[in-house]
Amino acid sequence: MTYGLRLPRSEFRSSTQTVDLFAVLSPCVAFTFGFCIQFNVLTNTFNLPILRFSDGLMFLLLPLVFIVVGIGRTVRDGLLYFVVLCVMVVATLLGKTAVDQGDIYMTLIFFLTSTFAFFLVEVAQDEKVLVWLAAGILLGLLPSLGVLFLQASGVAGLQTIGLGVPIDETTNPMAAGFAKTKFGGIWIHGNEAGHVYAVATASAYYLAFRFRQPLIYIAFYALLVASFAVTLNRSGLIAPTVALVFLFTRLGSFSLYVQSAILAVVGLAILFSLPNAPGLDTLSDSLQSRFVEDSHAETNIFERVMSNIQGFQVALEHPFGIGYNQRLIEMGQKTTTGIVSVHNGILSLSYQSGLAVSVLYVVACIYLFINRRTVSLFYLVTTAFTVTSMCFEEVNINPFFIFSVALTTVAAWLHYSKSQQVNVAQQAPLLRPFVLRKQS
Repeated sequence: MTYGLRLPRSEFRSSTQTVDLFAVLSPCVAFTFGFCIQFNVLTNTFNLPILRFSDGLMFLLLPLVFIVVGIGRTVRDGLLYFVVLCVMVVATLLGKTAVDQGDIYMTLIFFLTSTFAFFLVEVAQDEKVLVWLAAGILLGLLPSLGVLFLQASGVAGLQTIGLGVPIDETTNPMAAGFAKTKFGGIWIHGNEAGHVYAVATASAYYLAFRFRQPLIYIAFYALLVASFAVTLNRSGLIAPTVALVFLFTRLGSFSLYVQSAILAVVGLAILFSLPNAPGLDTLSDSLQSRFVEDSHAETNIFERVMSNIQGFQVALEHPFGIGYNQRLIEMGQKTTTGIVSVHNGILSLSYQSGLAVSVLYVVACIYLFINRRTVSLFYLVTTAFTVTSMCFEEVNINPFFIFSVALTTVAAWLHYSKSQQVNVAQQAPLLRPFVLRKQS
């Protein structure tokens, strides 16, 4: 009698080696998405029905990670998650106040990203998937910075090939004004780009500790500081700078200090050789103008505090979200100074996707911090950098921040779900062995 050859579904065997196809597939998906979410070309420039390349890429990659996870793990770990997600998305689609053009698209992208993030975090139980995701993000950051410096040096035509955001000065004069003085590369302006680059450096921080190679983070931090010369985004430097100090305290050594000094000298030499940003002669002028000679600093702080207070009231009055134009009108009516921007990504997330989404995200951040000893450093650092940036800028519709919010929420949910499963398994009573009764 002959028997058919039975192999596990994820293995391909030959006479010389065994290859686990699923083990190879997950890192490839993570690396590809990480690269493209950072170097995110505008596809609507080519008259495609999607705004950014990552929007369409998730449709292609989602079936792959679903196959890896399987229907069993999806139901066991994600049934309640997807029920809650669907309820929040439907509530926003049906109950949002004064829906603007593009609001429905962004809500659906939030749903797609949250779905994709679930399966990505599920396969990332294998730590090497996170390593490849971080590597993809960092490698995607390099061409994105290249586009930024090309734009600052006066290269024209980048928008026509999807490497810039066309802005209509008549409909959005504020963004157009920012874009002329604060360059954003493939992003709208420097206020957005600076935060995207900042959160990307969280991946470098993770890899630096993962492989005990602090120069990984120091090198990308130097690139972040170099980008400041053209983005002029100072709040994006806060979390990375605090992380740099912590890195030196944990992994610091004499050789590291010498290597860092050499890297700083080389970086400054390269920076000074680049074309100057308009109105600024050197990086030192940028730092001085934004940190030392900023006469509007005290007024800016007061306006941000007041706008956040009124912005929170707007969020409570519209729990299912509110359109951008109507929100500007209500903010202008509530604030005494007429400030219409809240400069807060968590509040603007509630305007776009509903108050429940913001509350759930805050709860997820707190949960990860409480359980930080049993959570991957990648999730902790990404969450810390993202929250810091969202406290200063409205980046709720940026695809990289949408992914970061979804990543944090899913990481917290899966950690909680799996810990509950372990507790139930440990508390379950053992079955009594079957014993035949003696007949009397």
